[in-house]
Amino acid sequence: MKTRKAKVPSEKIIVYVNDKPKETFLGMCVRHVIGARAAQRVKTHHAIVRDADGNVVGIDGALFDGARLYVAPMDPKSFADEIQKRA
Repeated sequence: MKTRKAKVPSEKIIVYVNDKPKETFLGMCVRHVIGARAAQRVKTHHAIVRDADGNVVGIDGALFDGARLYVAPMDPKSFADEIQKRA
């Protein structure tokens, strides 16, 4: 007997990464739109992701339609400053 899979609505959203539009699906994370190389640089503290307001965004953060993300290189001293701000 065949089982029917439920159809899940797939809503596309537009997210801007460094002011370039990227089309993705609702439910994806920041890591999916910034790309594997940028995500790896963020994980190794060589880059940082910020939103349009300048807040630091984690690579597992949720996305919404119209979100603006900025990926920038980060030097080790800046990383230490970020850690102190969060403490």
